[in-house]
Amino acid sequence: MKRSLLPFLLALAPLTLCAGVTRLHVADFGARPDDGRCDTEALVAAFAAAKRQAPAELHFAAGTYTLTKPGAKEHYLALIEARDVALIGAVDAQGGPATRLERVFALDNDTTLPNQLAIARSERITVRNLVLANNPPLGSTARVLAVDREKDEVLVEVLPGLPAYDGMRCASAHAWDLATGKLKRFGTTPESATLTIGLNIKAFWRAVPGTDARRLTMTGAGFSKKVEVGDGISWHHKSAEMPNQTSVMYSRDIVFENVFFPNVGNMGMIAGYNHNLTFRRVRFEPENGNLAIGGRDGLHLSMNSGELLVEDCVFKGLRMDPLVIRRSFGIVKEVRGTDTLFISPGYDVPAGDRIRFWVGEQPVDLVVKQAKRQKGGYAYVFTGAVPAGTAVGTAVSFQTYSLTQGVIRRTLFAENFGSAIVNFEENITVEDCTFDNNSYQVKYGPNAVSGGFVRNNVVRHNVFLNSSWIDIARRGQPAAIVIHSLSRFFKEPRYNANILITGNVFKNPHGQAEAAAIDVRHAEAVEIRDNVYEGYTREVVRDGVVVAPTR
Repeated sequence: MKRSLLPFLLALAPLTLCAGVTRLHVADFGARPDDGRCDTEALVAAFAAAKRQAPAELHFAAGTYTLTKPGAKEHYLALIEARDVALIGAVDAQGGPATRLERVFALDNDTTLPNQLAIARSERITVRNLVLANNPPLGSTARVLAVDREKDEVLVEVLPGLPAYDGMRCASAHAWDLATGKLKRFGTTPESATLTIGLNIKAFWRAVPGTDARRLTMTGAGFSKKVEVGDGISWHHKSAEMPNQTSVMYSRDIVFENVFFPNVGNMGMIAGYNHNLTFRRVRFEPENGNLAIGGRDGLHLSMNSGELLVEDCVFKGLRMDPLVIRRSFGIVKEVRGTDTLFISPGYDVPAGDRIRFWVGEQPVDLVVKQAKRQKGGYAYVFTGAVPAGTAVGTAVSFQTYSLTQGVIRRTLFAENFGSAIVNFEENITVEDCTFDNNSYQVKYGPNAVSGGFVRNNVVRHNVFLNSSWIDIARRGQPAAIVIHSLSRFFKEPRYNANILITGNVFKNPHGQAEAAAIDVRHAEAVEIRDNVYEGYTREVVRDGVVVAPTR
């Protein structure tokens, strides 16, 4: 990597290292843990005081703070246009977060909750030692008691303490081995490998009379063909149709450290248009016997810039992709002269920043002289002529909204029905991570309608304990990692480039003959060396052809 993360990390050191920091405690504003009373108003007041008196640390005691009503229409709690504020909970004897912020609500199929925590247009914000939770969780888990394949009916018993009610929607449902807590591996497509998937789910549980909905039946949904007595089934009340658990937007120098998400609504976090993000010891992991976290992604990072650190984290039990590092193409809609284009979608690009044109054999960067918002997009004037080959339909990337460096280190990705990492970014290193029983390939490169090409990436010293079993990338075989392009804006592009994959261990304990460890397409200058392959007959595939790896 070109630059060290050290200056960035030092800048994000605890505020207690700084002189003149105001120390506040939420108790001073009336917030008390474990009393069952709603703490929203008190916490809103405490947040406002911390913002006014910044630089400030706002401390919480150990225990559970109850949020029964939102502080605003869009969120329960928020830091908007704040500077130099740290939210700091207590820790337990093991160093884990001992402060729990819990949304409390009545759960039904229409339950929709605003963000639990929103950060927007803020700078130097730290969130540390907190559990961000829902009560009840927005999903549940049950044990299969009986299977009637002739009637296509399954009888289950809901695990103690988990929610259930007559008519509960069964969205984003999966089958599990309860003894091991592992996703069951079956099917070769998302639809065949799960119980329910997508939006507008029409599968609903029916309560067995006299059981207070602790026993449920599912009839006519096809479950009986995919589960056995003793299996676990997890599900959610919705797949996606509600706001995300947390939101971080248009902010700078944001740190989440020692934060636990045991259950989330929609995505765990949407973080977009930020500069410098750190996630250290952030855990997405179910609790109390539940097997799944939420209906969508864990961290969905979109159009961010600066530096990204994901370190010592856990992503376990997510319905979709645990970690998405995303950016979007802009498409040329009009050529208005040799130096002027109208692009949609467009973004505010300061004069002097660059836009990258994906034309010719190598991409070309141009410096923006002026950006002006117009209906449907932006008009850009450049300091020089646009590259040869630029036309209506040409795709571009906005370097203003791209990372200069990212590190994903010592992180566990396990039992997720999705791709452990979806990466559309440049300058990313993934090192010393463990990947276990994730249904889809780790995916590098653009999807059909969005993304960016992956350049200057390193994948090193990771352990892939098994291959995916679903070819979500539509490449003809599952794989541990795939580098490719599905973009509809290009025909056989070769812009993924300068990628090193070294020192990893790839295992195929299930003996999948069709599986590849590494599948590379639409790429140049990909160096694959010094990896260990166990149980594969297709170790490395390049452009659809099996090749001998360099050991």
